[in-house]
Amino acid sequence: MATVLDIVTRAYRKINVTAQDEDLNADDISVGVDAFNMMLHAWKLAGVDTEHTDVTSSDTFPLADEYQEGTVYLLASRLSPDYVRPQAFDADDWFRKMQAAYMEISASSVPTSLTRTPSRYWPHPRIR
Repeated sequence: MATVLDIVTRAYRKINVTAQDEDLNADDISVGVDAFNMMLHAWKLAGVDTEHTDVTSSDTFPLADEYQEGTVYLLASRLSPDYVRPQAFDADDWFRKMQAAYMEISASSVPTSLTRTPSRYWPHPRIR
């Protein structure tokens, strides 16, 4: 299972802040974990309610494994302006996929006044 630090490290590598064989310093870890927590809280505003509570770098990644890669790209996208590192990928596509996975379609009903318009009354008033 991936930790939050694994996700943060992968995000920094996506925007070339750190090399593959390099460890993050404490400041970068702190900034990355804070950005991770803020990002997951903000997702609720866009309809993705992960019921997130703040995590630390040593905590296990709080979502299912299929969300790891998308979270890495979205976190990298969020961090890139702070490090003046332009992203060379489309993170929005990942978020659209997450929105679709979290979408809840509630049951709805159509008022009979919309389905039984005057022209659809049976028997028709003119035909008797």
